[in-house]
Amino acid sequence: MTHVGLFNNLFSEEFHSIEEPSQPDSIPATIYLKHALTTPYLMHQILATSALHLSTRTPESRNFYREYSAGLQNRALSLFNESNPVLEVTPANCVQMFLFSSLVGVHLLCDALHYQRDSIEVFIDGFTRCLNVYRGVLAVIDQSRHLLRETELGSVLEMSHVLMGSTDTSTSGSECDALRSLIDAADVPPSSRKAYRESLFYLQQVFDAQRAAPGNKTVFAWPVLVSPAYVDLLRQRQAEALIILAHYAVILHHSRHLWLIGNGGQFLVESISGSLGSNWQEWLKFPNAGLRGEPAS
Repeated sequence: MTHVGLFNNLFSEEFHSIEEPSQPDSIPATIYLKHALTTPYLMHQILATSALHLSTRTPESRNFYREYSAGLQNRALSLFNESNPVLEVTPANCVQMFLFSSLVGVHLLCDALHYQRDSIEVFIDGFTRCLNVYRGVLAVIDQSRHLLRETELGSVLEMSHVLMGSTDTSTSGSECDALRSLIDAADVPPSSRKAYRESLFYLQQVFDAQRAAPGNKTVFAWPVLVSPAYVDLLRQRQAEALIILAHYAVILHHSRHLWLIGNGGQFLVESISGSLGSNWQEWLKFPNAGLRGEPAS
């Protein structure tokens, strides 16, 4: 009966608030549900996400639903591994594998934003574990992109590619310019500088995509794109890596109306600002101004 309740919640208006029907890069919940009905691992993951949603909306049952969500996701992962002992993407399974991989990544990010918040150290531990799993989404996309183009997801993925893939620098924004300049002048190893600059390149693309089509799902793109080198630097709590994360938190803050994100962006900016101290406040002017809805001066 709990599963029935979780399934029923998938049709609630609040759960569907994560959809942006007017956005061409949004995958309707109906597509997830259609494939979940014949794919047990996808159904378990969808129910896990429903339980995670209810954990954020029912304080008296938060622990129950969060633990139930974790159990369903673990079962989903087990079923996925049983169904795919050899990770091979084919025309018959590419849609289900893509939907499952993307949903697992978003679920883990959401859980970190809501529940890994005892301290910035606790959050970074949970978030970097999330990134290592989330980057697996990119592997699935890379393997299946040519197959997915021929499916019902083709137009959605093409629009996501257009939003994130523009090389027209004349339309690029300046959100990351000041931080890029500071990192270029910083005393850091060349390998670290390379990882930071690459992370900022992708982050600026997300800012540009959000500006071109407010509400699109590129808010979840950056964690997929960052390199393992950046994740390692973040795990080490390197100040520059934390400050890049604080800039990403501004994007999260802009999407705080989504239950998946809530006030996670605000938590990150405030926690990182507090943990780094006064010597780094010049580097954090943009994130702090973003929380206030002001341009960084």
